[in-house]
Amino acid sequence: MNARAYLRCFVLLFLLVLIAGGQAVFAQGGSPHPALNAAAGEIVVGFHPAAQDAQIADDINSVGAIADVQPRIGAFRLKLRPGLSVPQAIQSLSGHAEIAYAEPNYMYSVSSTPNDTYYANQYALPLTQTDHAWDIWNPSATVVIAIVDTGVQTNHPDLVNKIYKDSTGTIVGYNTILNNTNFQDDNSHGTHCAGIAAAQVNNGTGIAGVAGWTGSGSDTTYIKIMPVKCMDASGSGTLVNVANAIVWATDHGANVISLSLGAPSSATTLTNATDYAWSHGCLVVAAAGNSSLNTPFYPAADTNVLSVASTDNTDTLSSFSNYGTWVKIAAPGSNIFSTLPGSTYGYKSGTSMATPFVAGVAALVWAQAPNLTNQQLNDLLVTSVDPYTPYTGHTIANGAGRINVYQALQSASAPSSPVLSRVTINPNAIYGGSTATGTVTLTAAAPMGGAIIALSSADTNVATVPDTVTIAAGSTSATFTITGGDVTATTKVTITGTYNNLNKFASLTVSPLLASLSVAPNSVKGGVSSTGTITLNGAAPSGGVSIALSSSDSSATVPSSVTIAAGAKSAAFHITTTAVSADVHVTITASYAGVNATAPLAVLAPALMSLTLNPTIVADGASSTGTVTLDSPAPTGGMSVTLA
Repeated sequence: MNARAYLRCFVLLFLLVLIAGGQAVFAQGGSPHPALNAAAGEIVVGFHPAAQDAQIADDINSVGAIADVQPRIGAFRLKLRPGLSVPQAIQSLSGHAEIAYAEPNYMYSVSSTPNDTYYANQYALPLTQTDHAWDIWNPSATVVIAIVDTGVQTNHPDLVNKIYKDSTGTIVGYNTILNNTNFQDDNSHGTHCAGIAAAQVNNGTGIAGVAGWTGSGSDTTYIKIMPVKCMDASGSGTLVNVANAIVWATDHGANVISLSLGAPSSATTLTNATDYAWSHGCLVVAAAGNSSLNTPFYPAADTNVLSVASTDNTDTLSSFSNYGTWVKIAAPGSNIFSTLPGSTYGYKSGTSMATPFVAGVAALVWAQAPNLTNQQLNDLLVTSVDPYTPYTGHTIANGAGRINVYQALQSASAPSSPVLSRVTINPNAIYGGSTATGTVTLTAAAPMGGAIIALSSADTNVATVPDTVTIAAGSTSATFTITGGDVTATTKVTITGTYNNLNKFASLTVSPLLASLSVAPNSVKGGVSSTGTITLNGAAPSGGVSIALSSSDSSATVPSSVTIAAGAKSAAFHITTTAVSADVHVTITASYAGVNATAPLAVLAPALMSLTLNPTIVADGASSTGTVTLDSPAPTGGMSVTLA
């Protein structure tokens, strides 16, 4: 029987099966599963019932030949012609209306169950599907995790094969407290973190680290631990110790830097250190803190750092974990079993434990997908998450969740599709009534039809943005205008961009534009004029600004408004006063965008300047003329001077 006749027989049977079994649902043009291995040079194809024999034959002949058929489900296994890859074959068939699906001939295996003694104590690994991730992990590059902490017991049986060494076999590590290579752990914190990240898996002892999978137990090539000690036996280290440790790790080959440390205040030196690591391609992961507060914790809250909250075995945010929109991801951190000095094991809790978990996931992904940038890896991790339960209303960033290791590896192997990378604002501080430019950026070019990014302002009284901005097809970024609102005090507002359920944030500070009002002179006789001057905090925007003016008393009059020209920071106006019979204290007010600036002006009544008599000597019974003189004109109706 020739191929066409063979095909027709199975197609007829295929159609009968489909008709008898009801409507079949297929994914048109299915793309390769992002994580599973597949048989080389083969694909599996299914056709819609209405497909004609000639169409089916043409489709098959275009990519290869029939190798096998499963008539019960209408699946055709095809051997591809030489030179045609599996993705190319699937792509060439994906647009054909008669094809229900086309997919690789996947390889399946049982889920990995490590033989590590205490694996059953580690709820976090199955909860995050780490065990499934190990099944599909296919590393191609070495990734170094720097544990910047209290040091690491480098000869611990679960860590000894995972420690990073140079070509001479010397451990690559440092102590920034003593400026030497004594990086052994005298506290226990660092060793515990190192085990979470990458303790050797399947070596028949101890625990399993997130990035410690070695299959048979013999291959420890791909994920390595760099011990960098910056905290002493008490678990403390100075700003300089920590910053130097980050820079040292960056300069000596670290790819992922795990920082289970921090403080509730920012420091420029530390920010510069994490920025340095980021600019050199490192991914910096840091603990969100354990004070159950929503105030930022540093360096986790810095821009170029992946901040990590803690969850427990029920996927509830840990009661101790800090929270807030500045926290980008969560990971198990409550009651985590890991390595301890003295070649022992034990439990610890904290965002300190959640941080090396995420660092380990990052290393696992990067070893499999080394072409990812640190920004792409960051974005991949924060979108590869499962839902979590807030603790008494404590939540982290909108759209953020608890890391799913299997999803992360799948995403790393999936065909590249754009995700929202960042939102930036320039300038990031403006005055009310002026504007700033926001920019949204994708990790890859926008698809056909463009990418519509939803925009929002946390407080529209402070700043407003358009509802959406579209990144044109083929482009990776687009800009939008942010308008400062009527603020009465300097206020920070969060601008959010959302694309495919992923949120990115940027902060804008809006200050009042109107700064001050002065009057000079600030004391005049009625009828004498004065000058008022309006001053802005910054240059007036395009078109200028009109400042409303008012006076608290009619004895001093001002124009209804004064305009400050575009680019100028001040303008003067004329104040006219009238004669008064008694001193009047006037308040001059300037108003703009809900902000008032005031200045006092005293309008003084005339004072008696002199009294003269003419003549000054008269005969008895004769008269003389007295003259009183004021120092300024008398008000309307005159002014009474008492004589005696």
